[in-house]
Amino acid sequence: MSGQAVRINATTWPIAQGQTVWATWTKNGVNQTPVGAQFGYNAGNNSYWTVDLGSFARGDQITYTVNADVNGASQKSTTPFSFSTTSWSQVTNVTSVVDNGTSVDLVTGDSAGDFIPRIRYVFPRADGFDTQIAPTGSGLTLAGTAPYVLTQNATTVTIATSGIQLKIQKSPYRLAVYKADGTTLVTRQYDPAVFRNIGWASDGESTVTKIEDHLLSPTGERFEGFGERYDRLDHRGSDVLNYVYNQYQDQGSSKRTYLSVPYFTNSAGYGVHVPSTRNAIFNMATARSDMVGFTVDTSGALDSTLTYQFFTGSPAEMLDDYTASTVRPALPPKWAFGLWMSANEWNSQARVEAEFAKVAQTGIPHTAIVLEQWSDEATFYLWKGANYTPKAGSGKFSSSELTFPANGPWTNPKAMIDQAHAQGIKVLLWQIPVLKENFSTNPTTAPQQHLNDKAHAIAQGFVAKNGDGTPYRIPSGQWFGDSLIPDYTSDAATQWWMSKRDYLVDEMGVDGFKTDGSEAVFGRDVQFADGRTGDEMHNAYPNEYTGAYADYVSEKVGSEGALFSRAGTSGAQANSIFWAGDQSSSFGAFQEAVRAGQSAGQSGIPFWSWDLAGFTGSFPSAELYLRSAAQATFSPVMQYHSEKADPVPSEARTPWNVQARSGNTSVVPTFSKFANVRMNLLPYTYTEASNSAATGAPMMQAMAYAYPGDNQAAARDQQYLYGRNLLVAPITSAGATSKELYLPAGEWYDLWNGGRALGGTKTYSAGLDTIPVYAKAGAVLPLNLNASYELGGAIGNSVDNYTNLTFRVYPSSAASSYGYFDDSAGVTKQITQVADRVGNTVTVGLPALATKSTLQVSGTKPRV
Repeated sequence: MSGQAVRINATTWPIAQGQTVWATWTKNGVNQTPVGAQFGYNAGNNSYWTVDLGSFARGDQITYTVNADVNGASQKSTTPFSFSTTSWSQVTNVTSVVDNGTSVDLVTGDSAGDFIPRIRYVFPRADGFDTQIAPTGSGLTLAGTAPYVLTQNATTVTIATSGIQLKIQKSPYRLAVYKADGTTLVTRQYDPAVFRNIGWASDGESTVTKIEDHLLSPTGERFEGFGERYDRLDHRGSDVLNYVYNQYQDQGSSKRTYLSVPYFTNSAGYGVHVPSTRNAIFNMATARSDMVGFTVDTSGALDSTLTYQFFTGSPAEMLDDYTASTVRPALPPKWAFGLWMSANEWNSQARVEAEFAKVAQTGIPHTAIVLEQWSDEATFYLWKGANYTPKAGSGKFSSSELTFPANGPWTNPKAMIDQAHAQGIKVLLWQIPVLKENFSTNPTTAPQQHLNDKAHAIAQGFVAKNGDGTPYRIPSGQWFGDSLIPDYTSDAATQWWMSKRDYLVDEMGVDGFKTDGSEAVFGRDVQFADGRTGDEMHNAYPNEYTGAYADYVSEKVGSEGALFSRAGTSGAQANSIFWAGDQSSSFGAFQEAVRAGQSAGQSGIPFWSWDLAGFTGSFPSAELYLRSAAQATFSPVMQYHSEKADPVPSEARTPWNVQARSGNTSVVPTFSKFANVRMNLLPYTYTEASNSAATGAPMMQAMAYAYPGDNQAAARDQQYLYGRNLLVAPITSAGATSKELYLPAGEWYDLWNGGRALGGTKTYSAGLDTIPVYAKAGAVLPLNLNASYELGGAIGNSVDNYTNLTFRVYPSSAASSYGYFDDSAGVTKQITQVADRVGNTVTVGLPALATKSTLQVSGTKPRV
C-alpha cells in the first residue's frame, strides 16, 4: 500500500562463494535502476537474500524480476512479478437512496473522488440483514424477501422490519442498528471523523484489493466464534485471521487453526458472517479500543464487492439463522457417538486383530476404528503389500484383482473388516488429497500404479494448475510438498478419484473415511476447473475435498457412513465430523481442546472431537489420560489416537497400554467406567445431536452461548453444557483434585449422586474416577442402563437396541418438557413433567415408545 516499504525475499541454491542477487524493475512502465540484494544467511543448501525497493504512491504500477549470478551463470525468476500500489479511501455523504422493492441502495461519495460507491441493505430475515458494499457502485446482486418500511428526511434514512431497525445518518454516512422497539442499541458504525467506517484499498483506476467495515464497540462487549479457536473464547483485544492452516502442535500460541469460520457473535446481541473464502482479518478492538472491524481481500477487480450477513437475537437464535442461511450440520450415524479407537502404529492386520482381542478381553465398548497406516501411501486406495497388475490410470480395481501375501502386512483385510463389524465396530480408512511426490531420492520407487494415475490426471486436467497452465505443486515446505492435488471442482476429476475407492466400500465394507489434510493451496494464481483461483480456494479447498467424499459416502453407504476431517471453513458442517488436529499430550493442549470444541460449536460445527490425552509428544500420564477420558465422555465424539508409526515401546493411547506403561492399575477399570457412561448417555447424546442438526446448536455449549446474560458464566472457558441439560466442568490442570466451577442461577443436580445445589461458585472434589457434572432442574435425561440401572455399569456397544431405556427426571418447581428423539420411529417425542417441590412428587407424561422404558427421579425414591 502507499507508503509501505516493499521488500523482496529471494533464495538461491546451492550455496557457493561469489553469488550476487539483484532486481530489475519498472515503475509505471519506465525502467528503473537495478537494486542489489543484501545477503541474509545460509540454511541447508540455500542462501537467503533481501531486496529493498522502497515505498510508492497510490496508483504506481511496479513490475520486477529477480536475477542472480550463480557460478558465473545468470538466473532469473521465470516470469516478472507485478503489483499496483493502493491506498484507503472511504464513503462520505449519502447522495441518493434507491428502493429496489426487495432491497435498499444508498449511493455515497468517495473521499478520494474516484468512485460512486453503493451500499445495499437486503432483508432475507425479519431480525437481520445482508449488506453489500461496492466501491464502484456495480456488482450488486443480492435479493431479499422480508418486508421492510423505508422512510427518510433531510438527515436520516430509516429502514425497519418487524424485528430490526436501521437508522442511517446521511452526512456523513453512519449506520446505527436497533432492535424492533427502537430503544435498545445493538451497534453502530464507527465515527468517520475519527476513523473510516466503510473503506476500500484502491489505486483509483483499475484495482480494488481490500474492503472493510468498522463498528463501534464499547468496552466489555465479547466477541466469540471464528471457527475452531484454541487460545480463547472471547477475542476482544485480538486480531483474528480467517486462514486455514496445518499447524502441527501449539495451535493456541500460534493462533492458527485448521477450521476457520468468518462468523462471530457479539454479547450485545448481534452476529456477523462474512461469506468469503478469501483472506480476511477481524480486528477486535486492536486498532482502537472501542472499534471492531473486518478487512476482506478481493479479487483485485474494480467491481469487487464485500458482502456480509448481520444477525440479531440470542446466540442460539443467531446460530439457528446462520446455519439456516448457510447449511445445516449433517447428522452423523448413531455409531459415531460411541468410542473410537486409532493409532498410527497399527500398521498390520495382526496388530489390528490384537487390538480387537483386547477390546473383547476388557469389555470396553468401542464402536469405530480408524486405520491410518493401511495404504501404500502413494495411491491411498491400494492396501500396503498387496500384489496386483498395474492398470492404466483411467482404471479402477476390484477386490478379486488384489492378492495378499501370507507374510505381508495385510493378509485378508476383508475378513478383518468383517471381524470388526461382528464386534459392532465400524471401519474408517485414512485419506490424503494428493498425488504424492518425492518418495525418495529415486523417483522410480513410486508404485507404477501411482505413476500411471498421476500421468492420467495430468493429461486429463484433473489437477489444480498454475497460472501458466502447468500442474500446481504444494510448496516444498508444506506437508506433502511438491505433490499435485486433485481438482474437486471438476466433476470428471472427482468421479475418477472417488471411483478408485469403490472396491473398498462396495466389496470390503468400509464405513467411511478419515479425510485428513487439504490445507494445500498457496498462491493467488492457482487455477481450478470452476474458475476460482488460489486466493479463494486456499480456505475453500478443504470444503471441496470433504464435500466430494461426503457425497460419495452418502451415495454408497447412506446415513450409516461418516467422515472424520480436520480442515474447513463456513459450510463444512454439512460434510463431516471434525477433530482438533495434531495436539501434544499435555494439560495445556487439553485446555486448548476444551476451548476449541466450544468455539467450533459457536461457529456452526457441533460434531467435533479431539485426540483425548493428546496425539504426540510425551506419552500421557495416567492422570492426564483419565482426566481427558472423563471430559471426552461428555463431548460430541469420543476418540483416542497417537502419532508414531512404529515406536518401541508402544505409544498407543489405548487404556490397556496406558495402564501398562504408567503402572497405574486403575486405568483400565476407570476408563471402562467412562466408556460405559458414554454408552449410557447414547439416547441423550443422539437426541442432542438431532437437535444440533436441526438448529445448528452446539453439542458443547459455551457458557456465554447457553447463558448470554450471565457475565460470570461467560468467563468460564473450562466448563460448558453438554447438550442442553448437563453442565460439565472437567479438571484440566495437572495435580488438581478439585474444580472451582460456576452454576448459573437456579437448581442443579449432581449427575452421580443426585445431590441438589443452588447456583453460584462451587468447589467440587473429584478423583481420577469422576468428573463434575450437573443436570439442570427440570431436565429429563434419557439413558440406556444395564439390568441394575447402574450409571457406568457394563452395557456393551450396541447402538441398535437399548437394554433399559430410562428417563431420569430432575425435579423442578416448574413444569418442563424434553423432546426425546426416538430414532426407531424417526420422530421427536415430547416428555413433560409437573413437579411439586414441597411433596417431592413428580408427574411425567411419557409418550408411547417402541421399547421398554423406566422412569427415575433424582434425589427422591423413584416414583412413577
